[in-house]
Amino acid sequence: MTDLPPHGRINCSRCFPGGAKWGNTSLEQDGWILENNPLAWGARNPRYLVLGFSKGARQCERLLVAPHDEVPFAGFRHNLTAILRKLGLLALEHSIDDRIRESEVDYAFGSLIRCSVAHINPTTGVASKSGDIINRLSRRSSSNDWALNCMRQFLTELPSRLEVVILLSNDTNYIDACFRQLRSLHPSMKRINSVAYSDGRVTWIHTVHGSPLAQSHINAWLDGGNTAQGLKQRAAVEAAKHVTSGPFLSTSRSKVADAVTELQIPSAKSVDPTQLRAAPPVQARPPARLDPTSPGELPKSADSPRFERLSHSGELFVAHRYEDGLYRMANPALGGKKHHAANQIAVDIGAVAGYLRRGYLLRMRGETSNQVNLISPSEIRIIGG
Repeated sequence: MTDLPPHGRINCSRCFPGGAKWGNTSLEQDGWILENNPLAWGARNPRYLVLGFSKGARQCERLLVAPHDEVPFAGFRHNLTAILRKLGLLALEHSIDDRIRESEVDYAFGSLIRCSVAHINPTTGVASKSGDIINRLSRRSSSNDWALNCMRQFLTELPSRLEVVILLSNDTNYIDACFRQLRSLHPSMKRINSVAYSDGRVTWIHTVHGSPLAQSHINAWLDGGNTAQGLKQRAAVEAAKHVTSGPFLSTSRSKVADAVTELQIPSAKSVDPTQLRAAPPVQARPPARLDPTSPGELPKSADSPRFERLSHSGELFVAHRYEDGLYRMANPALGGKKHHAANQIAVDIGAVAGYLRRGYLLRMRGETSNQVNLISPSEIRIIGG
Protein backbone atom coordinates (compact mmCIF):
# COMPACT_ATOMS: atom_id res chain seq x y z
CA MET A 1 0.00 0.00 0.00
CA THR A 2 1.22 3.51 -0.77
CA ASP A 3 -0.24 7.00 -0.82
CA LEU A 4 -1.11 8.97 -3.95
CA PRO A 5 1.01 11.99 -4.93
CA PRO A 6 0.43 15.04 -2.71
CA HIS A 7 -1.83 17.91 -3.74
CA GLY A 8 0.12 19.99 -6.25
CA ARG A 9 2.71 19.46 -8.95
CA ILE A 10 4.20 15.98 -9.33
CA ASN A 11 7.90 15.49 -9.93
CA CYS A 12 7.95 12.59 -12.43
CA SER A 13 10.05 12.00 -15.56
CA ARG A 14 9.36 8.30 -16.08
CA CYS A 15 8.38 8.69 -19.75
CA PHE A 16 11.19 11.17 -20.53
CA PRO A 17 14.51 9.34 -21.03
CA GLY A 18 16.54 12.55 -20.93
CA GLY A 19 14.83 13.91 -17.82
CA ALA A 20 12.13 16.56 -17.65
CA LYS A 21 11.48 20.02 -16.27
CA TRP A 22 7.89 20.50 -15.15
CA GLY A 23 5.91 22.63 -17.61
CA ASN A 24 8.81 22.96 -20.07
CA THR A 25 9.62 19.51 -21.44
CA SER A 26 7.69 17.69 -24.14
CA LEU A 27 8.18 14.50 -26.13
CA GLU A 28 6.91 13.75 -29.64
CA GLN A 29 6.47 10.16 -30.73
CA ASP A 30 4.55 8.51 -33.58
CA GLY A 31 2.19 11.44 -34.07
CA TRP A 32 1.67 12.04 -30.36
CA ILE A 33 2.95 14.72 -28.00
CA LEU A 34 3.46 14.23 -24.26
CA GLU A 35 3.95 17.36 -22.14
CA ASN A 36 5.48 17.05 -18.69
CA ASN A 37 3.03 18.74 -16.31
CA PRO A 38 1.69 16.03 -13.95
CA LEU A 39 -0.65 17.23 -11.21
CA ALA A 40 -2.65 15.89 -8.26
CA TRP A 41 -5.52 17.18 -6.14
CA GLY A 42 -7.08 16.12 -2.85
CA ALA A 43 -6.33 13.35 -0.41
CA ARG A 44 -3.26 11.12 -0.53
CA ASN A 45 -5.12 8.19 1.05
CA PRO A 46 -8.68 8.70 -0.24
CA ARG A 47 -11.79 6.57 -0.38
CA TYR A 48 -12.67 7.83 -3.85
CA LEU A 49 -10.33 8.58 -6.76
CA VAL A 50 -11.67 10.35 -9.86
CA LEU A 51 -9.51 10.13 -12.98
CA GLY A 52 -9.98 11.88 -16.28
CA PHE A 53 -7.96 10.67 -19.24
CA SER A 54 -5.50 13.54 -19.56
CA LYS A 55 -5.65 17.29 -19.11
CA GLY A 56 -7.60 18.92 -21.92
CA ALA A 57 -6.79 22.16 -23.71
CA ARG A 58 -8.75 24.30 -21.24
CA GLN A 59 -6.93 22.82 -18.24
CA CYS A 60 -3.54 23.19 -19.91
CA GLU A 61 -4.24 26.84 -20.70
CA ARG A 62 -4.86 27.50 -17.01
CA LEU A 63 -1.90 25.60 -15.55
CA LEU A 64 0.43 28.57 -15.16
CA VAL A 65 -2.13 31.34 -14.62
CA ALA A 66 -4.97 29.95 -12.50
CA PRO A 67 -4.91 28.81 -8.87
CA HIS A 68 -4.13 25.11 -8.64
CA ASP A 69 -7.58 24.16 -7.33
CA GLU A 70 -9.34 25.80 -10.31
CA VAL A 71 -7.56 23.72 -12.96
CA PRO A 72 -9.15 20.24 -12.82
CA PHE A 73 -12.33 19.58 -14.82
CA ALA A 74 -12.65 23.27 -15.73
CA GLY A 75 -15.81 23.89 -17.69
CA PHE A 76 -17.62 20.69 -16.73
CA ARG A 77 -17.58 20.42 -12.94
CA HIS A 78 -21.37 20.66 -12.92
CA ASN A 79 -21.54 17.56 -15.10
CA LEU A 80 -19.03 15.67 -12.96
CA THR A 81 -20.96 16.61 -9.83
CA ALA A 82 -24.16 15.21 -11.39
CA ILE A 83 -22.36 12.01 -12.37
CA LEU A 84 -21.02 11.38 -8.86
CA ARG A 85 -24.40 12.14 -7.30
CA LYS A 86 -26.08 9.68 -9.66
CA LEU A 87 -23.65 6.99 -8.51
CA GLY A 88 -24.46 7.76 -4.89
CA LEU A 89 -20.86 8.80 -4.17
CA LEU A 90 -21.57 12.49 -3.54
CA ALA A 91 -24.29 13.94 -1.35
CA LEU A 92 -26.98 15.95 -3.11
CA GLU A 93 -26.04 19.14 -1.26
CA HIS A 94 -22.36 18.83 -2.19
CA SER A 95 -20.40 19.50 -5.38
CA ILE A 96 -16.86 18.58 -6.36
CA ASP A 97 -15.91 22.23 -5.84
CA ASP A 98 -16.23 21.43 -2.12
CA ARG A 99 -13.79 18.54 -2.50
CA ILE A 100 -10.98 19.86 -4.72
CA ARG A 101 -8.75 21.23 -2.00
CA GLU A 102 -5.53 20.39 -0.22
CA SER A 103 -7.30 19.62 3.07
CA GLU A 104 -9.65 17.04 1.49
CA VAL A 105 -9.46 13.63 3.18
CA ASP A 106 -11.87 11.38 1.22
CA TYR A 107 -11.59 12.35 -2.44
CA ALA A 108 -8.63 12.58 -4.82
CA PHE A 109 -8.64 13.84 -8.40
CA GLY A 110 -6.28 13.52 -11.33
CA SER A 111 -5.97 11.82 -14.70
CA LEU A 112 -5.05 8.38 -15.95
CA ILE A 113 -2.10 9.99 -17.75
CA ARG A 114 -0.96 12.63 -15.30
CA CYS A 115 0.89 14.57 -17.98
CA SER A 116 -1.02 16.07 -20.92
CA VAL A 117 -1.33 14.24 -24.23
CA ALA A 118 -2.07 15.58 -27.70
CA HIS A 119 -2.57 13.85 -31.05
CA ILE A 120 -1.19 15.43 -34.24
CA ASN A 121 -3.63 15.42 -37.13
CA PRO A 122 -1.66 13.85 -40.01
CA THR A 123 -3.46 16.06 -42.56
CA THR A 124 -3.35 19.46 -40.89
CA GLY A 125 -0.40 18.97 -38.56
CA VAL A 126 -2.44 20.49 -35.72
CA ALA A 127 -2.13 18.93 -32.27
CA SER A 128 -5.40 18.32 -30.42
CA LYS A 129 -6.13 17.38 -26.79
CA SER A 130 -9.84 16.69 -27.38
CA GLY A 131 -12.13 14.93 -29.81
CA ASP A 132 -11.43 11.24 -30.35
CA ILE A 133 -8.12 11.29 -28.52
CA ILE A 134 -9.11 8.77 -25.83
CA ASN A 135 -10.23 6.25 -28.44
CA ARG A 136 -7.14 6.84 -30.55
CA LEU A 137 -4.71 6.30 -27.71
CA SER A 138 -6.50 3.17 -26.51
CA ARG A 139 -5.79 1.69 -29.94
CA ARG A 140 -2.18 2.83 -29.97
CA SER A 141 0.34 0.00 -29.88
CA SER A 142 3.79 0.97 -28.67
CA SER A 143 6.52 -0.46 -26.51
CA ASN A 144 6.62 2.93 -24.82
CA ASP A 145 3.01 3.05 -23.63
CA TRP A 146 2.53 6.31 -21.72
CA ALA A 147 -0.78 5.23 -20.20
CA LEU A 148 0.66 1.97 -18.88
CA ASN A 149 3.75 3.80 -17.61
CA CYS A 150 1.52 6.16 -15.62
CA MET A 151 -0.57 3.28 -14.29
CA ARG A 152 2.57 1.50 -13.13
CA GLN A 153 3.82 4.65 -11.46
CA PHE A 154 0.66 5.66 -9.61
CA LEU A 155 -1.85 2.77 -9.68
CA THR A 156 0.18 -0.33 -8.85
CA GLU A 157 0.39 0.13 -5.08
CA LEU A 158 -2.94 1.65 -4.06
CA PRO A 159 -3.83 3.59 -0.88
CA SER A 160 -5.17 1.53 2.01
CA ARG A 161 -8.51 3.40 2.24
CA LEU A 162 -9.25 3.42 -1.49
CA GLU A 163 -12.60 1.83 -2.39
CA VAL A 164 -13.67 3.28 -5.73
CA VAL A 165 -11.89 4.63 -8.79
CA ILE A 166 -14.08 6.55 -11.24
CA LEU A 167 -12.71 6.60 -14.80
CA LEU A 168 -14.22 9.25 -17.07
CA SER A 169 -15.10 7.74 -20.46
CA ASN A 170 -17.15 4.62 -20.99
CA ASP A 171 -16.27 4.01 -24.61
CA THR A 172 -16.05 0.25 -25.03
CA ASN A 173 -12.55 0.29 -26.54
CA TYR A 174 -11.29 2.48 -23.71
CA ILE A 175 -12.87 0.26 -21.06
CA ASP A 176 -11.31 -2.84 -22.60
CA ALA A 177 -7.89 -1.20 -22.90
CA CYS A 178 -7.93 0.02 -19.29
CA PHE A 179 -9.10 -3.35 -18.01
CA ARG A 180 -6.33 -5.22 -19.84
CA GLN A 181 -3.63 -2.89 -18.57
CA LEU A 182 -4.90 -2.71 -15.00
CA ARG A 183 -5.27 -6.47 -14.84
CA SER A 184 -1.59 -6.75 -15.77
CA LEU A 185 -0.91 -4.78 -12.57
CA HIS A 186 -3.63 -6.46 -10.49
CA PRO A 187 -3.97 -10.08 -11.71
CA SER A 188 -7.04 -10.79 -9.53
CA MET A 189 -9.05 -8.12 -11.39
CA LYS A 190 -12.39 -9.41 -12.71
CA ARG A 191 -15.23 -7.79 -14.63
CA ILE A 192 -18.33 -6.90 -12.63
CA ASN A 193 -20.30 -5.84 -15.69
CA SER A 194 -19.82 -3.96 -18.96
CA VAL A 195 -18.46 -0.79 -17.30
CA ALA A 196 -16.83 -1.96 -14.08
CA TYR A 197 -14.30 -4.36 -12.63
CA SER A 198 -12.76 -5.14 -9.25
CA ASP A 199 -9.91 -6.99 -7.59
CA GLY A 200 -12.10 -7.65 -4.55
CA ARG A 201 -10.88 -4.56 -2.69
CA VAL A 202 -11.11 -1.63 -5.12
CA THR A 203 -13.98 -1.16 -7.58
CA TRP A 204 -13.20 0.58 -10.87
CA ILE A 205 -16.19 2.19 -12.61
CA HIS A 206 -16.28 3.83 -16.04
CA THR A 207 -18.79 6.64 -16.53
CA VAL A 208 -19.64 8.99 -19.35
CA HIS A 209 -17.06 11.74 -19.75
CA GLY A 210 -18.18 15.09 -18.37
CA SER A 211 -17.02 17.26 -21.27
CA PRO A 212 -19.81 19.52 -22.57
CA LEU A 213 -18.63 18.64 -26.10
CA ALA A 214 -20.69 15.49 -25.60
CA GLN A 215 -23.56 16.97 -23.58
CA SER A 216 -26.19 14.84 -25.34
CA HIS A 217 -24.34 11.68 -24.21
CA ILE A 218 -24.12 13.05 -20.67
CA ASN A 219 -27.84 13.82 -20.60
CA ALA A 220 -28.66 10.35 -21.87
CA TRP A 221 -26.40 8.78 -19.24
CA LEU A 222 -27.96 10.81 -16.43
CA ASP A 223 -31.46 9.97 -17.67
CA GLY A 224 -30.77 6.25 -17.42
CA GLY A 225 -33.23 5.29 -20.15
CA ASN A 226 -33.07 2.46 -22.64
CA THR A 227 -30.33 4.10 -24.70
CA ALA A 228 -26.74 2.85 -24.92
CA GLN A 229 -25.62 5.48 -22.41
CA GLY A 230 -28.66 4.91 -20.21
CA LEU A 231 -27.87 1.21 -19.93
CA LYS A 232 -24.24 2.02 -19.12
CA GLN A 233 -25.45 4.32 -16.36
CA ARG A 234 -27.51 1.53 -14.83
CA ALA A 235 -24.50 -0.78 -14.93
CA ALA A 236 -22.36 1.88 -13.26
CA VAL A 237 -24.92 2.43 -10.50
CA GLU A 238 -25.14 -1.32 -9.96
CA ALA A 239 -21.35 -1.53 -9.64
CA ALA A 240 -21.37 1.28 -7.07
CA LYS A 241 -23.31 -1.03 -4.76
CA HIS A 242 -20.13 -3.09 -4.36
CA VAL A 243 -18.56 -0.29 -2.35
CA THR A 244 -17.85 -1.79 1.06
CA SER A 245 -18.57 1.10 3.40
CA GLY A 246 -21.21 2.90 1.39
CA PRO A 247 -21.50 6.31 -0.23
CA PHE A 248 -21.83 9.80 1.25
CA LEU A 249 -19.12 9.26 3.89
CA SER A 250 -21.79 8.36 6.41
CA THR A 251 -21.13 6.33 9.55
CA SER A 252 -23.82 3.86 8.52
CA ARG A 253 -24.39 2.53 5.01
CA SER A 254 -26.64 4.78 2.95
CA LYS A 255 -29.18 3.30 0.55
CA VAL A 256 -29.08 6.22 -1.87
CA ALA A 257 -27.36 4.22 -4.61
CA ASP A 258 -30.20 1.67 -4.39
CA ALA A 259 -32.72 4.48 -4.61
CA VAL A 260 -31.05 5.94 -7.68
CA THR A 261 -31.22 2.59 -9.45
CA GLU A 262 -34.86 2.19 -8.50
CA LEU A 263 -35.72 5.65 -9.79
CA GLN A 264 -33.92 5.14 -13.08
CA ILE A 265 -35.68 1.88 -13.98
CA PRO A 266 -39.33 2.67 -14.79
CA SER A 267 -41.94 0.61 -13.04
CA ALA A 268 -45.52 0.02 -14.12
CA LYS A 269 -46.52 0.80 -10.54
CA SER A 270 -44.44 3.95 -10.19
CA VAL A 271 -46.22 7.06 -9.03
CA ASP A 272 -46.69 9.90 -11.49
CA PRO A 273 -45.81 13.00 -9.44
CA THR A 274 -47.93 15.16 -11.75
CA GLN A 275 -51.01 13.35 -10.41
CA LEU A 276 -50.33 14.27 -6.79
CA ARG A 277 -52.87 16.55 -5.16
CA ALA A 278 -51.79 19.97 -3.99
CA ALA A 279 -50.81 19.99 -0.34
CA PRO A 280 -53.54 21.28 1.98
CA PRO A 281 -52.85 24.59 3.69
CA VAL A 282 -51.16 24.39 7.06
CA GLN A 283 -52.17 26.70 9.88
CA ALA A 284 -49.43 29.20 10.58
CA ARG A 285 -47.60 28.53 13.81
CA PRO A 286 -44.04 28.95 15.07
CA PRO A 287 -41.84 25.94 14.23
CA ALA A 288 -40.80 23.79 17.17
CA ARG A 289 -37.15 24.03 18.24
CA LEU A 290 -35.61 20.74 19.26
CA ASP A 291 -32.44 19.88 21.10
CA PRO A 292 -29.82 19.46 18.32
CA THR A 293 -28.23 16.56 20.21
CA SER A 294 -31.38 14.45 20.11
CA PRO A 295 -33.33 12.83 17.27
CA GLY A 296 -36.26 14.70 15.83
CA GLU A 297 -36.85 17.27 13.13
CA LEU A 298 -33.64 19.21 12.62
CA PRO A 299 -32.83 21.17 9.46
CA LYS A 300 -29.10 21.40 8.82
CA SER A 301 -29.21 25.18 8.47
CA ALA A 302 -31.58 28.11 8.37
CA ASP A 303 -31.78 27.63 4.59
CA SER A 304 -32.94 24.00 4.84
CA PRO A 305 -36.58 23.31 3.97
CA ARG A 306 -39.11 22.36 6.65
CA PHE A 307 -41.72 19.67 6.01
CA GLU A 308 -45.09 19.84 7.79
CA ARG A 309 -48.37 17.95 7.74
CA LEU A 310 -51.52 18.90 9.64
CA SER A 311 -53.61 15.84 10.54
CA HIS A 312 -57.43 15.77 10.59
CA SER A 313 -57.28 16.06 14.38
CA GLY A 314 -55.21 19.24 14.12
CA GLU A 315 -51.91 17.68 15.22
CA LEU A 316 -48.80 18.98 13.43
CA PHE A 317 -46.42 16.38 12.01
CA VAL A 318 -42.82 17.22 11.08
CA ALA A 319 -40.11 15.25 9.28
CA HIS A 320 -38.60 12.80 11.74
CA ARG A 321 -34.82 12.79 11.99
CA TYR A 322 -33.32 9.47 13.10
CA GLU A 323 -30.30 8.98 15.33
CA ASP A 324 -27.97 8.71 12.33
CA GLY A 325 -28.99 12.26 11.33
CA LEU A 326 -30.94 11.08 8.26
CA TYR A 327 -34.61 10.82 7.29
CA ARG A 328 -36.57 7.77 6.08
CA MET A 329 -38.59 7.60 2.87
CA ALA A 330 -40.43 4.81 1.05
CA ASN A 331 -41.59 4.11 -2.49
CA PRO A 332 -45.40 3.67 -2.58
CA ALA A 333 -44.97 1.19 -5.45
CA LEU A 334 -43.83 -1.33 -2.82
CA GLY A 335 -47.39 -1.59 -1.54
CA GLY A 336 -47.71 -2.90 2.00
CA LYS A 337 -43.98 -3.65 2.06
CA LYS A 338 -43.23 0.06 2.06
CA HIS A 339 -43.75 0.06 5.83
CA HIS A 340 -40.89 -2.39 6.37
CA ALA A 341 -37.72 -0.68 7.55
CA ALA A 342 -35.65 -2.74 5.09
CA ASN A 343 -37.57 -1.21 2.17
CA GLN A 344 -37.04 2.40 3.20
CA ILE A 345 -34.15 4.61 2.17
CA ALA A 346 -32.16 6.98 4.40
CA VAL A 347 -31.65 10.44 2.93
CA ASP A 348 -30.22 13.81 3.92
CA ILE A 349 -32.59 16.73 4.57
CA GLY A 350 -31.51 18.26 1.26
CA ALA A 351 -32.77 15.24 -0.69
CA VAL A 352 -36.25 14.95 0.86
CA ALA A 353 -38.03 17.39 -1.46
CA GLY A 354 -36.74 15.66 -4.59
CA TYR A 355 -38.04 12.28 -3.47
CA LEU A 356 -41.39 13.78 -2.49
CA ARG A 357 -41.74 15.10 -6.04
CA ARG A 358 -41.20 11.53 -7.27
CA GLY A 359 -44.03 10.28 -5.06
CA TYR A 360 -42.01 8.89 -2.15
CA LEU A 361 -43.57 8.87 1.34
CA LEU A 362 -41.82 10.52 4.28
CA ARG A 363 -41.58 9.36 7.92
CA MET A 364 -43.06 12.16 10.02
CA ARG A 365 -43.54 12.56 13.77
CA GLY A 366 -46.53 14.05 15.56
CA GLU A 367 -45.46 16.87 17.87
CA THR A 368 -48.11 15.92 20.46
CA SER A 369 -48.36 12.15 20.20
CA ASN A 370 -44.74 11.51 19.08
CA GLN A 371 -46.24 8.92 16.71
CA VAL A 372 -44.07 8.32 13.61
CA ASN A 373 -45.92 7.50 10.37
CA LEU A 374 -45.26 7.33 6.64
CA ILE A 375 -47.00 10.34 5.08
CA SER A 376 -47.98 10.82 1.44
CA PRO A 377 -46.45 13.82 -0.37
CA SER A 378 -49.93 15.07 -1.19
CA GLU A 379 -50.40 15.85 2.51
CA ILE A 380 -47.03 17.54 3.07
CA ARG A 381 -46.29 21.21 2.86
CA ILE A 382 -42.72 22.33 2.13
CA ILE A 383 -41.71 25.55 3.85
CA GLY A 384 -38.56 27.44 2.89
CA GLY A 385 -35.41 25.88 1.44
